Amino acid sequence: MMHTVLGLVCTVVYWLCVLVAATTKGPVNKRVTANYTNKSLTEVPKNLSVHINVLILDQNEIQIIENGTFKNLSVLIKLTINNNKLVILQPSAFDGLDSLQTLELAGNKLNLSVFTPTLFRFIVTLRVLNVSRNINFSDHTNLTHYPDKAFATLINLEDLSIDLAPFPIFGQEFKKMGNLRRLEFSRCQVRDINNSTFSNFNSSVKYLYLWKCRHFVKVENGTLEPFPHLKVLDISNTYMHPIQAFYLLKPLANSSMEIINFNHVNDESIITNSTYRYEVIITKDLMQYLKTICVEAIDVSNNNIIDFENGSLLTFDRPECLFEISLSKNRFSVFNGHQLNNTIQFFASTSNLWKFEYSYIPLSFINVTEHLDFNMSSIPNDRVITLPSSIKDVEMSHIFRTGEPVLWVIPENTSVRSFDVSFCQTVDQGKILAGSEIDYMDVTGIDSRVIFDTLHLHPLSNLRTLIIEHANLYITSKMQNNIFTFIPRTETLDISHNFLWELNLNIFEHMTKLTYLNLSNNLFRQIPLAITKIPNLKKLDMTNNLLTNINISFQTYFKQLNENHGFTLNLDNNALACDCTNTDFIQWLDKTNVTLDANGTYKCILKNSTEINTHHAALYFNDLYAGCNSKLWLKAVLGVFVAFIVIFFSFMLVYSFRWRISFYLYKRFRNMLEKGIAVNFKYDVFVFYPEGGLSWVKYVLIPKLERKWGLQMCIPDRDFSVGKPIADEIADNIEQSRHIIFLVTSSFKLDLWGEYAIERAKYHHFSQNLQKIIVITKDLETEEIPHELSALWKDIALIEWPMNEKDLENTWNKLKLWLFLNQPNLCLAKLN
Repeated sequence: MMHTVLGLVCTVVYWLCVLVAATTKGPVNKRVTANYTNKSLTEVPKNLSVHINVLILDQNEIQIIENGTFKNLSVLIKLTINNNKLVILQPSAFDGLDSLQTLELAGNKLNLSVFTPTLFRFIVTLRVLNVSRNINFSDHTNLTHYPDKAFATLINLEDLSIDLAPFPIFGQEFKKMGNLRRLEFSRCQVRDINNSTFSNFNSSVKYLYLWKCRHFVKVENGTLEPFPHLKVLDISNTYMHPIQAFYLLKPLANSSMEIINFNHVNDESIITNSTYRYEVIITKDLMQYLKTICVEAIDVSNNNIIDFENGSLLTFDRPECLFEISLSKNRFSVFNGHQLNNTIQFFASTSNLWKFEYSYIPLSFINVTEHLDFNMSSIPNDRVITLPSSIKDVEMSHIFRTGEPVLWVIPENTSVRSFDVSFCQTVDQGKILAGSEIDYMDVTGIDSRVIFDTLHLHPLSNLRTLIIEHANLYITSKMQNNIFTFIPRTETLDISHNFLWELNLNIFEHMTKLTYLNLSNNLFRQIPLAITKIPNLKKLDMTNNLLTNINISFQTYFKQLNENHGFTLNLDNNALACDCTNTDFIQWLDKTNVTLDANGTYKCILKNSTEINTHHAALYFNDLYAGCNSKLWLKAVLGVFVAFIVIFFSFMLVYSFRWRISFYLYKRFRNMLEKGIAVNFKYDVFVFYPEGGLSWVKYVLIPKLERKWGLQMCIPDRDFSVGKPIADEIADNIEQSRHIIFLVTSSFKLDLWGEYAIERAKYHHFSQNLQKIIVITKDLETEEIPHELSALWKDIALIEWPMNEKDLENTWNKLKLWLFLNQPNLCLAKLN
């Protein structure tokens, strides 16, 4: 029994020990990092933990590393002392760093003399050494001998970064670095590189970087003979001229490489110090070595190449090796003659090409309207450039050219990751064939009419990102419709810098996958209602617009979006107002959970034009907006008062001009009625007066009726035709008049035509019931009215002209009423 218990206890203790060991094993193997970056240290900290694996002392003021400084750091793997003021490294400075693999001392003031033969003897395990950006080149105008004995101890070194003096000499001991794979010269003032410069380096070097040698570099063709296994040659921004650069490849002919980078090896500043021209033409002779190399990536950009011979620049013995090529920032065309033919053949043979760069090519400038003058169907087959089906990235931005158009075709079933044709001002066109897709497309700087009319790149059902900046979308007629129906799965849309001030309500209706919309740098005065059609919107950029606030509806909408899946809103640099009309907006900014840019603090303007920020406005809300409610009541009272004044004066106005209003309505009604029964009168009033009555008609009646009331009167002495019988004239003019006025005076009975005029009036009165007979008596009693008018007594409107001038106004109103209102059975009007 005792043995059984002891056995059980031992078993439990054993497994507990195993568990503890397993638990503690992780932390022991995990790297311990001590980061003292930018701490203003003047020396390496004392009493550092012996368990540190990574020690970072960058951007401090350390000037010296003394002997034994790292004595106890035997497990230190990486040490960086970049960008300090190191001048001295004592002989035993690295004593104790038995496990060190990476040492970085870049950006200090270390001269080559500090690298003594015994300096690195304590760190033979080192694999990466960076001592670049240290040498003061003013002290190295002559030959510079590099301390080969110091570096000879680094037999395990794989990566070396060091400065390159104007005239470098590398001793024989450098050959002992038999594991060196990567050699980098980043701060470079070299003037001359000959066939023996690198002869003492081991042939194990596969990656050579010769960067930013900004003076003209004379190079011999056999310079790279010590590196027959070179995989990467990067001499970007080293001014040795393309002619020397291409001939530099002679020792590497027929080899296989990963990268050849000749970016910006030509610069106008070196022409005075060399025999080479700034304008470069690529010849077959220059390409004789490069064309034989099976290389994966080539960069000859920014070299002022103005042309290339037939069968040169784009002709390779093994084009299937090529994955990437950059031809950007040159001045040669691929659109005509043998250049076009070589380009077509190049894409037909590069079956594995996945990246093509041909950007910033200034050939000639074009008017934007020229884009629209070409028909894609009219482009001949010999001007069609078909990209390989392997293509992933196409960068053809900032191309400026005129001439005959070229059709760029993306073949069937091609999946393009990025298609950038931003700021291309050309007559060329693009087409994507069935089954092909683009993930990212940038058409910034291209007029919107070109994008939607001549670039046949839709539908793009799987396009996730579309950039259309600086495209003048505001002038596109198709903006009236839903122009984005061909990109239903787009997640990011950038239409900033387009002078937009409104959007069609349904413009985003089909973009159900859209999560980021950039409307910045436009002219929106309010959030466009169209965004409410985007159900999955997560970020909206409205910076640099003219917004004054966000109304309560959008505040609620953004809150809902944030609760659904999170939401970010950018509002910086708008015309926000911090006045009484925006109190709800100020409070919303302060309390919302929506993620805002600028920490939710934006500039805004008070009513008195003082500039503050929204955070300050929310913080002192009660003080700033204390008078807003009183102003609201004042506005309400003023509103009621103004309404009362308007109603009162409107009533008074209607009452004062009731006659004119009545007359106006009557005339409108009468005209409609007359049109309905086809009645057409020449005169409004026919006036018959006895001899002696003309003066009263001329000076009293005509000024009022014709000049003030606008009626057309028929006056016998003025309007009767000369030579016609008077009887016919009276009959015809009465027939063509709407009303008849008889001026009856004491001499009326003596008028020979008075009785005839009355008879014609009676006839037309009964045949046309719209006509009214008005009798004006002047200086005459009612009993003296001629008996000929008695038969029409009930149809006559009688006015007895007053002698008293104060009664004239009522008399004129009565006359006006009878002339303009067609009321039957008007009786005598006694005015006194």
